[in-house]
Amino acid sequence: MQEPNYHQYRGNPNNRLPALTAPYLPVPAGEIVLDGAPPAPKPEYGRLVRKYIVLAILLVLMGGGAGFLSVAFFTPMYKARAVLEIQSGNDGFLKGRQDAGENSTEINIQTQIQLLRSVSFLKRVVGRLQLETVPPAPVQSDIFGKLRQRLRTVSQDPMAVMQSGLLTASATLQARPITGTRIIEVTCESSNPEIASDFVNAVANEYAEQSLQGRMQTAQAASQWLQGELEETKTRLQDAQQRLQDFVRTSGNLFVLQDNTLADTKLRDLQGQVAAIQNERITKQAKYELVDRTPAASLPDVLDDPALRSDQTRIADLRQQLAALNTTFQPGSPKVQKVQSQMAELEATLNKEIAGARERVATEYQAALRKEKLLKAAYDAQAGQVSGEASKATQYGGLKREVDSLRQLYDTMLLQANESNIASQLPINQIKVVDPSSPETAPFSPKPAVNIMMGVIAGLMLSAGIAFLWEKKDNSFRVPGHARSLLNVPELGVIPTVKAEGGKKWRLGSRSKNGSEEANRDFVQVFRTAESGQAAAFRPAESFRVTLASLLRESVTGGRPQAILVTSARPAEGKTTVASNLGMALAETGRNVLLVDGDFRRPRLHHVFNLPNNWGLTNLLGDGANMQDGVGMPTSFPGLSVLPSGPAPQSISKILYSPALRQFFNLVRTRFDIILIDAPPILEVADARVLGEFADGAVLVLRAGTTDRADALEACQHLHEDGTLLLGTVLNDWKPSRKSKNYYEYYGGRREE
Repeated sequence: MQEPNYHQYRGNPNNRLPALTAPYLPVPAGEIVLDGAPPAPKPEYGRLVRKYIVLAILLVLMGGGAGFLSVAFFTPMYKARAVLEIQSGNDGFLKGRQDAGENSTEINIQTQIQLLRSVSFLKRVVGRLQLETVPPAPVQSDIFGKLRQRLRTVSQDPMAVMQSGLLTASATLQARPITGTRIIEVTCESSNPEIASDFVNAVANEYAEQSLQGRMQTAQAASQWLQGELEETKTRLQDAQQRLQDFVRTSGNLFVLQDNTLADTKLRDLQGQVAAIQNERITKQAKYELVDRTPAASLPDVLDDPALRSDQTRIADLRQQLAALNTTFQPGSPKVQKVQSQMAELEATLNKEIAGARERVATEYQAALRKEKLLKAAYDAQAGQVSGEASKATQYGGLKREVDSLRQLYDTMLLQANESNIASQLPINQIKVVDPSSPETAPFSPKPAVNIMMGVIAGLMLSAGIAFLWEKKDNSFRVPGHARSLLNVPELGVIPTVKAEGGKKWRLGSRSKNGSEEANRDFVQVFRTAESGQAAAFRPAESFRVTLASLLRESVTGGRPQAILVTSARPAEGKTTVASNLGMALAETGRNVLLVDGDFRRPRLHHVFNLPNNWGLTNLLGDGANMQDGVGMPTSFPGLSVLPSGPAPQSISKILYSPALRQFFNLVRTRFDIILIDAPPILEVADARVLGEFADGAVLVLRAGTTDRADALEACQHLHEDGTLLLGTVLNDWKPSRKSKNYYEYYGGRREE
């Protein structure tokens, strides 16, 4: 497989190396997402602990101190508890004989609770305790009690203690039912355990006495009222019975039974007779109408009379004989005349019988009709009589119901009066104190261990919350591999932050406050100190060598980048440091290296290598300059030359877009093996993007904990749009773990002889 040539990718944004083909899209800060890029690595919990351990300890101490102060400054509260039982009383005579049921019991318990918490009842209990009890002494049983005494947070006056304790106890009194039982739990809180216990017991005893006294008064009043009502009901019952008897007597014993009179009985009998005669009349009327419409010849069949049918049969036989004789004899023949006379006689007899039968049917119909009319008239008369007696029946019913109602009421009240007498003779208290209260030895609030522990836990949670929010807000690159996963570009190396012997800290890439040469020379001393065997200096020096190996490994068989642009997204991210140390690492390999300071606004390379800046790149690019005079200043590192930026130009744009800039890079390519360009931040000014046209690739420097992800992504996008090949990133100022430090120290020590 042929290694790609870097020069063929320069200036053409459509031709990219396979590892760098991922599209760079501008996204808001904190939402950096690349198509196909793996998720960001998980945070290092050890690093987070080391980062926020001081904050956590401070907040834990503050929380524990707040818990301690809460115990010292807050008045201790003691809780007292008593248990009451609501017993079923002997007042069933006031509620009837039926069982009250579960709902009634629950309502009764809720009623008792409201009475216990009533303002008038509590005032009576407080007044009773003030008169009957001796004020207790303040409680000082532990170190916090003595501390409160010294701080005077608790009053030492017994009367004030008692007054305050009673007010607190009455204000915090609680009564709650125990589900499924007739038990009520009464609790209160007070600043003194004896006051709390005495108050709860006084509430229970006072309420029991009040309940007993109330029940006795109620029983006596109920008994007296029932006696009066019983006498009145008895008198009313006697009057009602007398009125009923008088009414029955004056009505002539009309009401034989309790429900019917004689007139009612006669009316029902007549009603039955009328119904029967109506049925009979209907039957005879139907027969009469049928006989009246039927011809005489068909009447024998209709009337179902054997005599008529016999005569009709004989006449039919004679007609047959006559017909037979007419065929043999003459009409005047004696035989014919004899048969004719017999037929005439039978027909006359038949007609006479038919007429008699019709007369009988009509007579029977008229008799049934007459009887029906008479019975209906008698029924109507009896109905009128019954209607006339209806008012008497109504009056009788009203008197009888009144007697029955008064008799039932009298019996019920007599039974209740007997029960009332028994209840008043045997009073039973409905409220029973099951478990009286006793003084507590320790307060339930505040609890020192709980308060201090809660303060500690609150401090830990607050520190965890602050750390979470701060880390959530932090969109910088924090650990190695972060840039590789988010930007989808190689990570060339990781430069740690270390301390040299004597405790001096090398923060590679940091800018001094005054920009002095002494501060910047520390960077150059890294490689010199590493050669002397100091493990602390060995760590950053070796990190740059690893970065160099990654950079040169991009193309082993050819196409190696000669001009490399070193830039960053924002200022103070260590690009000058990385460029300087990469130059020294390259010079160690025997290459002829040139460091070009392309930052015309804030040049720093001359400070790092302690060189003058009165001549440099701006002089070479000026009008009439001769580039053959020299393009670099030698340094104390063999093979490493530095070209400072030179005096500040009047127009930076004129320098950047000068044709001499291309001639300069063409010249230095022929004289040096590697050219490193220290360019300004790519998101601050356009200088780095212009200088990138003359480089074979760029290295983007990221500062751990400082460089924002969105800025880094935008810088990558600018390089991609300009056609500048991004070789990879370098993570600067990374704080390694203790394990990583041990590895460096192991390999950075002197070899044992």
